[in-house]
Amino acid sequence: MSKRSQQVVLSKEGLVLKQLRIKHNLTMKKAAAKSGLSDTMISFIENGRAELPKSNDTLEQLLKVYGGISKKYFYELVRDFKEDDDDLLYLSKILPRLSPDDLKFVRQVIEMRLKGIK
Repeated sequence: MSKRSQQVVLSKEGLVLKQLRIKHNLTMKKAAAKSGLSDTMISFIENGRAELPKSNDTLEQLLKVYGGISKKYFYELVRDFKEDDDDLLYLSKILPRLSPDDLKFVRQVIEMRLKGIK
């Protein structure tokens, strides 16, 4: 079983797995159904809430679903992964570090923006 955490720590492995899943047009639920894993576990790994388990075949199960690539090729993708600091990735990294007051402020700004107030 992998270690679960309240702290989000995005890993290159999780980000590459997410890219592979999206590349194959799979939702987490579809990937879960095909791999035999839970969609919660896939979400936790992709979003930094759990480490990729090292002692079982979780990775192999996912790689079969994501095109049947080898572990060697997967780790080459991980090694060569360049973070594309798009807005969503940036927010996913920074939000967990904000104070409750900062989060409240960010939420207010977003709500105002969505209502069309500039």
